[in-house]
Amino acid sequence: MASGLHGRIPWSFLRKRFGVSCRLTVLMLAAVITVRGLASAPDAPMSPPEIRAVWASTLQPCLNSPEEIRDLVATARRAGLNTIIAQVRHRGVTWYNSDIEPRAPAIQAHPGFDPLAVLLREARDTSGGQPRIAVFAWFNVFRLGSMEVGDTSVPAYATSRYNEWVSLTTSGTRTDFLDPAIPEVQDYLIRMVDECLSRYDVDGINLDYIRYPEDDAGYHPRAIGRFRSLVGDPKATPSADNSAWNDFRRAQITAFVRRCAVTVWARRPDALMTVDATAFGGPPADGDFSRSSPYRQVMQDWAGWARDGWVDAVIRMGYKREGVPAQAKQFRDWANLSLRIQREAAGPIVTLGIGGYLNDLDGTLAQYREAQTRGLGTSLFSYWRPLRDAAETRKFGSESPLWAALGSKIYITQAPVPQPDWRRQVAVIAGTARNIEGKPLDGATVRLRAGGRPEQIGRTDGSGFYAFSRLAPGTYSIDIPDTAATPLTVEVKAGDIRLLTHDGDSRDGP
Repeated sequence: MASGLHGRIPWSFLRKRFGVSCRLTVLMLAAVITVRGLASAPDAPMSPPEIRAVWASTLQPCLNSPEEIRDLVATARRAGLNTIIAQVRHRGVTWYNSDIEPRAPAIQAHPGFDPLAVLLREARDTSGGQPRIAVFAWFNVFRLGSMEVGDTSVPAYATSRYNEWVSLTTSGTRTDFLDPAIPEVQDYLIRMVDECLSRYDVDGINLDYIRYPEDDAGYHPRAIGRFRSLVGDPKATPSADNSAWNDFRRAQITAFVRRCAVTVWARRPDALMTVDATAFGGPPADGDFSRSSPYRQVMQDWAGWARDGWVDAVIRMGYKREGVPAQAKQFRDWANLSLRIQREAAGPIVTLGIGGYLNDLDGTLAQYREAQTRGLGTSLFSYWRPLRDAAETRKFGSESPLWAALGSKIYITQAPVPQPDWRRQVAVIAGTARNIEGKPLDGATVRLRAGGRPEQIGRTDGSGFYAFSRLAPGTYSIDIPDTAATPLTVEVKAGDIRLLTHDGDSRDGP
């Protein structure tokens, strides 16, 4: 890692328990330091902290049996990786025990089998000096998609369950995305994330499809109605060339990221909040992220989320073919911009996505070396097909030659997973604002003031939620003008996550 934790002495943290306050208690140790991801052998050589991840997609075998999970974890260790991003929810089904959505068809025949619980147990088994592997619970958020052949019952189930929430194109055609501008959609997805966090001590939450689809979408009647209400024009035209409409859609994605971050950090302060980020084509020549395809095409401002302190890590995608010169250049250009964004974010980190399925062994290793040159972490897509020729050689999953090559040529020494030290120095204030009838205030202005500091202004989302991050310790007043909400005064310390209600009551934790 090139900035943030790189080169610093890591800290060790006491296990937190929620009580009157969810302020993080930090214990600095002068001698023995414990960091997630370290091998139990004390004399093992170590590299600086960085994310070395692999995506384990449940569209292919990886979490459908204890045997698959053991192979997955053993493979990650053999490759010198330290993180498994395990897909636990997509297409309306789960690979963990949920009361909200059904178990995936692939595991329904084994009612006593809990894939996420087994994965956590195997990844944390450090007997014999094995390194601990971090587990990030990977949620496909807004996209529904369609299942593979043999799982045809799931699309019908998902379509009927979410029928009123599906986003529309400009022509009114249904998409396979839930509309982010419908408040109930965001409420539902936050419930799922919180359920997972409350039942499993995961090391992180990873959000995928945290964006709009590539085709122009978001034209659900309720979304259009909210947009017109917020801009104060009942005839405002939602269109791709309307900057106000684009800002509105972008704000829906950012609002969800912000709310999810508060949910993760309040429930499990040591867990990392991570997002999968697109990188279509090449980056803007001038480096202005607001000109990029993620920002303009799919309304995904991942650079802003890192800068504003709403993520711990951006898990970059944007897979490129190393054998195509134009794409190889795009990979390096995005790597350079990623490094710059990471430095500017001052804490949150950015990794490079390696599309092994597009490349041969030499090309994949070349992209890993580009990441190493810049001190950036990596994430490989994917475990089951880590190289382009996997289908021809029949070397899928743990059978791929890539793992041994990574462990012997790239990740020769182990590295701990970075910890969110930057969050230990600042505070978060968040809350939900409702009117006197108890309905959420949508688009209400929220003013945050502290003596001697510039005023900050935020707005509530469709569920009435607001939040401010990267706050220095101190006393703040929170006011929601033109509403019945009572102004609040709250004192926060470093590491606090303070959750407030509109009537002046406050609480800590989820």
